[in-house]
Amino acid sequence: MAIKNYEEAITNFNEAIERIPHFYEAHYERGRSYLYLNNFEKAINDFSSAIEYKPDFADAFLYRAHAWSAAGNHVRAFDDYSRTISIAPNNLQAYLKRSEIHIRNSNIKSAIADLTKVIGLGHKNPNVYLNRGKLYEQKGNYDAAFDDFCAALDLDSMHAEVRYERGIILFKTGQFFEAAGDLSLAIEKGINSQHIYQLRADAFFSSGDFDRAIEDYTTLINTFRQRNEETQYKRALSYYHAEEFEAAIRDFTRVIGQNRSHVEAYIYRADSYYRLGRDSQAMNDFRLAININPDNPVIYEKRGEILLHTGMFQEALEDFDKAISLNPCASNFYNRAAVHAANENSRSACEDLRKAAELGHPEAKERIKVYCP
Repeated sequence: MAIKNYEEAITNFNEAIERIPHFYEAHYERGRSYLYLNNFEKAINDFSSAIEYKPDFADAFLYRAHAWSAAGNHVRAFDDYSRTISIAPNNLQAYLKRSEIHIRNSNIKSAIADLTKVIGLGHKNPNVYLNRGKLYEQKGNYDAAFDDFCAALDLDSMHAEVRYERGIILFKTGQFFEAAGDLSLAIEKGINSQHIYQLRADAFFSSGDFDRAIEDYTTLINTFRQRNEETQYKRALSYYHAEEFEAAIRDFTRVIGQNRSHVEAYIYRADSYYRLGRDSQAMNDFRLAININPDNPVIYEKRGEILLHTGMFQEALEDFDKAISLNPCASNFYNRAAVHAANENSRSACEDLRKAAELGHPEAKERIKVYCP
């Protein structure tokens, strides 16, 4: 209705109230007109008059609550929404609006209860499930949040914000491939924030889709100007795992330019150099990494693998001994077993293979059959 029509309605209600002062419905309707014209004080006065003449007038309490809320008095609004519910226990709007005040007050449990009541009353709106799901997520109840986001998508499968929120839950619960799918749909539907590209890039990376991770990290770097150490390093790792070693070296070098003490960047740049046949540069990077942090086991693991593959068994053995002293994991015992095997030391190879198998190495059990007759 146009402003002029509300003003005309007020004139008509004025005449009706002048004739019949206790005409509560006229007070109520005039109050609604004032509310639509953002005259909250007069709206509140009229709703109060309607309630005075009819104390169980639920809609008058509801709209007075709307007026209090619009005027910024959320305490009085909360009281009126609660009064509405006490008179009309199935009033959807009262529960919905009261839940918003609970959220403002960080009263998550009560907000969830109000939204649950709305859903129980049969309200089929994806945003109600979305909002309750976000509250469950805040409480750390990811299963309940996921269920609500799924229910919302049953009502609107292309709801961008729900896809985004469900993508976050899937990411947090380690379902990276599925998370990337939801985040991609959210992007297609118009959510193009820096955060969503960051999350999708990390989801692609964690799911092993390194080519698409590179695309998203590049978007972050070029479009969002996110040229920090972490983003450059993640793109460098993506290039490394995609076996684009020249590109990986360029990015690892950028990372080192930002942080001369970034040990992992030296380690993976060293391995990239090795894979391109640039052995002297690789070994130099390992030395630099050791100078920064001599207790990082990955240095010795990676260098040990290279020394093993190049036939430098004694040096490889020393590196794996050091790696195991720092990180006695399955892969290190398995690799040291390979060195022992290359040195025709079957007994030591057997011992390391048994330890690797105990720690869950997938190939060690088969190798035991050869070296542990």
